[in-house]
Amino acid sequence: MSSARGMTLIELVVGMGIALLALGACVGALAASARLVAAVGARAEVEDTAQLAAEAFRFDARRAGFDPAATGLEGIAEARPDQVTLQADLDGDGAVDTGSEEVTRWQCATAPPRLSRIIGAQSLPVAAPVSRCAVRYFDASGGELLSPPGGLDAAGRARVRRVTLELAVDPASGGAPAGRVVDVALRVAP
Repeated sequence: MSSARGMTLIELVVGMGIALLALGACVGALAASARLVAAVGARAEVEDTAQLAAEAFRFDARRAGFDPAATGLEGIAEARPDQVTLQADLDGDGAVDTGSEEVTRWQCATAPPRLSRIIGAQSLPVAAPVSRCAVRYFDASGGELLSPPGGLDAAGRARVRRVTLELAVDPASGGAPAGRVVDVALRVAP
């Protein structure tokens, strides 16, 4: 004779308890995974911001001094520790249009701390918040030209052969900043 046996109430409660523990562990693991994905995403975003800022600065600095009409255009119109103004005759008409991309100013602002690219009257924040933002200038021998707060004079700007942007972009959620040092050799008239 075989006897049919069902589950007792205690077995049912124990089984449900084990299932709830397993479900709780799965929910905890899922929450931890979501936090990790969010942290990795935030880190990737701040790294992308720093890299895009570096590439845009490099692009503008490399074309500074472009002078197809050979008018003797200065590549750097202003050289200060917190900003640099770059010029290029992009349309080749022999004149620099101050309201266009022919004059681009890169500025490290402190309130709020950010790096901006300014074209004409349009200010474009490139990276924020930043914990480090500085512009440095070097001559042909690699010696640093120390820029006073008011900027280098015309003779000092004429000696500049390399411009360096030092940048550290802070992640919004905390953590280590994404740092970049962009060193660009300038165009020199023949």
